[in-house]
Amino acid sequence: MAANSAASLLSVLRPCRILSTGIHLPPAVDSTTIEKAHGLPEGWSLKHSGVSVRHQVINENVADLGAKAGQHALENAGLSLSDIDVLITAGGSFDQIIPSQAALTLALMPGGEDARCEAFHINTTCLSFVSAFALAADKLQLPGVKYVLVVASEVASKNIGPENWETLTLFGDGAAAMVLEYTEDPNCGLVTHMHKHYTEGIRSAQIPGGGVSKCFADYPFSSELHHFQMDGRELLRLTLKYLPGFMEDFFKKVGTTWPQVTWTIPHQASKTGLGIIPKLAQIAPGQVVNILEHSGNCISASIPMGLHELMSNDKLQPGDTTMLCGTSAGYAIGSLLYQHG
Repeated sequence: MAANSAASLLSVLRPCRILSTGIHLPPAVDSTTIEKAHGLPEGWSLKHSGVSVRHQVINENVADLGAKAGQHALENAGLSLSDIDVLITAGGSFDQIIPSQAALTLALMPGGEDARCEAFHINTTCLSFVSAFALAADKLQLPGVKYVLVVASEVASKNIGPENWETLTLFGDGAAAMVLEYTEDPNCGLVTHMHKHYTEGIRSAQIPGGGVSKCFADYPFSSELHHFQMDGRELLRLTLKYLPGFMEDFFKKVGTTWPQVTWTIPHQASKTGLGIIPKLAQIAPGQVVNILEHSGNCISASIPMGLHELMSNDKLQPGDTTMLCGTSAGYAIGSLLYQHG
């Protein structure tokens, strides 16, 4: 265990238990390959983005990655798709506008043709998994709902242009999944969840084209409209401005403090962003799950990939508390506290 478990168990708002996690990553691409292909100075990616390896799809799409990660989570739980009552897919990437990414993912999973579970998609970009976790916990309070499968899958590489070195070297593709089950243990589950928007940053991370306001019929493809745009300095400014107050409000709701939380799994936003967390929280770096260097920023999949890192190494023990937190396009901040049992 990286830090002390909570001295006393916290009050659980939504009883539920993380039964298993799963992951699927496409082929790895090291930074040297990207730097040579695009004429970047050697070592630029690791120095500025903090990434030495990320993964990029060759022939897979969002649903392919998600279906494989979801199946991995089911196998780790000893379940099949027929056991799942609700499937929630989460992320800012999608294979097509209609039908839902959840339907496309479900169709590719073993047993998908015969599955009759509820399935829907949620997109709060980088915070999508956190939002989906909260919704999954809500669903489990309903009669007859025992298992919810949450799948976060992202293909960033298709919408990243070479014109921005920061985004080119920072982002990766990948998927991670979680099976959340109902439990009657009153000390295991979601403690609280908070999500706030600050529309001051509405344009700080965006893909302007492709929607109704700038549809392809009127706006042919261009890098300015259809490649991901990110103002890293502006996002950092917004984070420094709003995150301290947000976390203060969050922990007032919980009745505990950040140093008492066993594990913090932040969105793997950037090297600079991850460096802020231990200082702001006044915690040891070892309490923060940091997988950026070997996976890059995988948008909504980053947080569940960090959760899988804990689960697959048996680091999440009964009584441990885990905080999932991050920022997203919009601009938004979100955080969820879970107590394991």
